[in-house]
Amino acid sequence: MEWLTFHWCLTVGQDLAAISRIEGFSGQTLRVAVSGKEWMTPLKSLRQKIIAEMRRQTGADSLQRIVFKLDPDFPPPGLGRPERVVSAKPPVPGLKRELVSIDDVEGNINMIKDQELKEILTRLSAKIAGIALILAGSLLISNCTIARDAEFSPPSTIDLSSSYAIREMRIQEKGPGAGSRDPRSYYHYLMALNAERDYQFEQATDNYRQAVAYDPKAEGLREKLAIHLLREGEIEELIEVCEKGLEYFPKNMTLNMILADVLAARGEYVRAHRHYENVTETDPGGSRAFLLRGTLYVEQGEYEKAHKMFEQVVLVEPSNPLGHHYLGREDLRSGQLSDAEKQFRKSVSLKPNFVAAREHLAWVLEKLGKVDEAVKEYNLLLKLEPGNRRVRDHLEAIRQWGAPSPPAENQGIPQELLDQPRAHLEIASIYYEQAMYLKSLEEFQLLLVRKDSQEPHVLMARIYEILGRLDKAIEEFETLRKMKPESIEVITYMARLHSLNGDTETAIPLIQEAISIEPGNDSLYHSLALAHMALENYEPAIEAMRQAITLNANKDSYYFELGALLERAGEFNGAIENMQRAIELNPMHSNAHNFLGYMYALEGQYLDKALDHLKKALAIQPRNGYFLDSLGWIYFKKGEPKKALNEIQKAMVYTPPDPVLYDHLGDIHFSLQNYSEASGAWRMSLSLTRMKKDDFEGEMPDPKDLQEKIDKVDKILQKGL
Repeated sequence: MEWLTFHWCLTVGQDLAAISRIEGFSGQTLRVAVSGKEWMTPLKSLRQKIIAEMRRQTGADSLQRIVFKLDPDFPPPGLGRPERVVSAKPPVPGLKRELVSIDDVEGNINMIKDQELKEILTRLSAKIAGIALILAGSLLISNCTIARDAEFSPPSTIDLSSSYAIREMRIQEKGPGAGSRDPRSYYHYLMALNAERDYQFEQATDNYRQAVAYDPKAEGLREKLAIHLLREGEIEELIEVCEKGLEYFPKNMTLNMILADVLAARGEYVRAHRHYENVTETDPGGSRAFLLRGTLYVEQGEYEKAHKMFEQVVLVEPSNPLGHHYLGREDLRSGQLSDAEKQFRKSVSLKPNFVAAREHLAWVLEKLGKVDEAVKEYNLLLKLEPGNRRVRDHLEAIRQWGAPSPPAENQGIPQELLDQPRAHLEIASIYYEQAMYLKSLEEFQLLLVRKDSQEPHVLMARIYEILGRLDKAIEEFETLRKMKPESIEVITYMARLHSLNGDTETAIPLIQEAISIEPGNDSLYHSLALAHMALENYEPAIEAMRQAITLNANKDSYYFELGALLERAGEFNGAIENMQRAIELNPMHSNAHNFLGYMYALEGQYLDKALDHLKKALAIQPRNGYFLDSLGWIYFKKGEPKKALNEIQKAMVYTPPDPVLYDHLGDIHFSLQNYSEASGAWRMSLSLTRMKKDDFEGEMPDPKDLQEKIDKVDKILQKGL
């Protein structure tokens, strides 16, 4: 809540922060109280922008909705007239940010400093929504704490006299100890927030280091540094930061929890238990410390103590599926099958895709003689994990021979059901499913401390890819490659990441390495062809695609892509043959129909055939703008410019601005003697063509040809004048 409150103020700016406050966050919804009804309309209008900015700044990707509620008692009674209004509790003690002075808060309209605007709002309070919307929009933009240089121009004169840094420096000049905090710490804190916003984890961590160095007793800064060191996997430094912080703040829950998690992962159970105890003493209503402490006891073989910890989890948080699952495991271990069934049922009711809990439930039902229910659970498991061979084989055995009698040893419990708990993996998976990617990264890093798992690297790479950090994703796959050097999946995914990162030249040797491991894999040759195609290396691309077809001659997409490659290489007959083969294999291949029709139109031959192919393509995709453009061009070639113009105009509705389409539009207008319209269309085409070629797929007009057309039509227009 403190984190969200702080970033709410940064996002909406000081004036809107003065008339609103966060009341809660649950599920995907942020609840915000608003002081006056005149502010409801502008805030609602800015809702989506606020959500996007809040998600970007805080990492709370689960935030989907904001609900505004009118609160006539806002600000709360009893505030009187304090010198300033600040956020409920700043996220970094000692770094309080003045939001507004009391003079600004006195009344919803009186807070506005511009006297003329204030008078207008007072006179038109009944119709204030529109004006307030404009005002709120300007506030949202102007009060962003961190903006990029290119996004605004600074005013000619800037008054820094009231800035935090200047005020603190003046206070410190009065004598030692006069200042509350070093302003350099605040600077690095803001720089860290800026880096966090762009998921630049390394920069954020470094700035938090600097902030703590300048202000070592700032509790919140130590928390943030510890969290970022965990995300970066800097475990030794993390332990040092936490231990030093706990000397200042021995009851800090965040530092105790992180340190306990790391020590537990390193096998230092005694110290880990002590720090988990500190957390539960400070926050007895939290479940995480009880849960993880219980898993420690399981690892130590102290099952009765583990059972008590898991009982505490479900007591303080009845909706925690992991708590019920682990409690059920301990009931199962002690032979209490009926109690175990209840816990597993509760767990899967709270999290239906919880595979481990459902597998435990199926086994318990089977042992209790509830075979039909067990079979139902096994079938659900196969829907969740179609490749689970163990479950599939067991289900087939039940169907053929009935439920087997349990062996005498270990109460018949399969060892895989009583393996050591992997709480951090399960917690990370839950965060991942909820799109809370940064929290998920922290849990995966704790798993990596044990150095016994490969799964985290895959999901961590996926998270980095989602966050736009392809370099970090590649690092994770480099680690995986060392673990599994012969894995085709790892090598090809690395090639994909390099391609996405704009380094296709690095991707090609990786694909070739995969081909050397598995030479009969047609999809690898297909990938190699696409990589060469991205670099416009058409000859090796054609060769690779032909090899893919040799290995798999019944895939229509291969013929289509080979045809496209041959067309780019100038081999039109070969291109047409491959497009025809694609259509033979798949008569509904709309792109192949469009391609054939457009090629016939470009050559000015077989225009009736071209028209037939385009009609078939549009029958499959009637709103495809590029198909409509092709149809218009065919009509133009057939000498029917009015029909052509109609189709081109429809095409422009369904496509983004495209240089080829505007070139065609100019040609059609010119043929209809609409010279002014032709000039405008060609100028637009030239402007789009001069942009980066990567912005468009397919062909591009020749700028020289376009300029000649523009000069020609301009001469005609000048003569007309």
